[in-house]
Amino acid sequence: MTVYYIMLIGLSLCGACLCTVKRSRLKDAIFLLVSFAVLFALSAIRYDVGYDYSFVYAPIYDRILNDPTSEFMAQHRWEPGFTLLLRGLMLVTPNFQALFVLTSFLIIFLVMLFYWRYSLNPFISVFLFVALSHYYCSMNFVRQTLAAAIAMFTLPLLKKFIEYFMEKRWSPAMAGYAVGYFAVVLLAASMHMSALLLIPFFFINLVPINKYVLAAYVAITAAIYFNTHRILEFVTQHWYQYYSLNNIHMQAVFAPQFTIAVAIVFLILFLGSGALKRLDKGNYLYVNYAFFAFFFALMGTRHSILDRLGLNFALLAPVGISILVGELAKKLKEEDPSALIRKYTVKYTAVFIALLITIFGGGLGIHHFALTRDHHGVVPYQIIFHQPFYREYVYWLRTGNPDIYDWGEPYMEPEDIEMPLSLPPPAAPPYSHVDLQEVEQYEPVGDAPVQVSIEELIG
Repeated sequence: MTVYYIMLIGLSLCGACLCTVKRSRLKDAIFLLVSFAVLFALSAIRYDVGYDYSFVYAPIYDRILNDPTSEFMAQHRWEPGFTLLLRGLMLVTPNFQALFVLTSFLIIFLVMLFYWRYSLNPFISVFLFVALSHYYCSMNFVRQTLAAAIAMFTLPLLKKFIEYFMEKRWSPAMAGYAVGYFAVVLLAASMHMSALLLIPFFFINLVPINKYVLAAYVAITAAIYFNTHRILEFVTQHWYQYYSLNNIHMQAVFAPQFTIAVAIVFLILFLGSGALKRLDKGNYLYVNYAFFAFFFALMGTRHSILDRLGLNFALLAPVGISILVGELAKKLKEEDPSALIRKYTVKYTAVFIALLITIFGGGLGIHHFALTRDHHGVVPYQIIFHQPFYREYVYWLRTGNPDIYDWGEPYMEPEDIEMPLSLPPPAAPPYSHVDLQEVEQYEPVGDAPVQVSIEELIG
């Protein structure tokens, strides 16, 4: 875990220097470039970090590469966009590590680009991206995080649509934003089909969350929470048939601590919704998205697979929090310095300090808990270059090994088994199916054994 703490502390110090004192767009850009370089490098050179690294992506990459008939690829359930990405990558290199380099680049680049465009404080956004485990999730749920990173760019399109919708200004531009939203969703869904969830949420998000809407959502959430088995049984039978209720992802549950962390994020944004909407009416979407992230995190305490669906919403929470912090900081600067003891100045100062303590104190707390629990299989951190298997693998790639897949992922040699000197006799098999009365009707002739045919014995 040491490398992750060094990374987080280093980025925090860098952000504190560049993004808090005499901030400028240039300093923000430098910080985001540094963050991109660090986060990308750690993710790109990882080895066996993230559960899906060795169980899914590394072995399947080689399997597809060595499948000239494409039969295996045809039977696999990966989405067409990701399949196309794989095929293109295989034309360049047969090395499975290239997949992790490319996906790490795309995910981190898209997230940092979104922060550059829409975050009021990139330092806070990057800190929460790591502390809330979104970064570690990208090392495990590769396709889904890539899809969620693409889907982030639906939010500004939806905000533009809502601007016209709330002012009832119907125009071709409004239709253009809606078409753009669905186009981005389809692009994201080509990487992971969970992004299709954003299609119905286009219409759901037209309604801002207030205390009355929240009360209705809470009632609906409670009703769904206690009926998840029935809902999932229907879904797995008629739509998402790759899973069943006996699947490990259906049986496993996530720790409630993560749900509490997401609930706190929602509570912060809900209480600060007034400040968010003063800057932009469409900013209420951050409140909506935070609630839906909480909804799926809560459902994850019933079935872990449901928590993944919240990734489409959770990645945007760090931006919403940064906007709220920026608005409070701006409010404090607008106050007259000669009136620092005024009621509202004290109020805003107290809220601002409490918010920062919650963000950084709570963020560090959930970050430590996630690493301690090894939430996404990222502990311990290993790099690819120091692995004997990988050096052997690269050697065979360079010398033209005809069957890379035979080398596969490293495995433990089986231990020698010592056989005991004597074994107990096996238990006599039960013959309960034999009709003993039918067998007893045959009387032996003298000392001759009873003659019974096989057909008569087994009936």
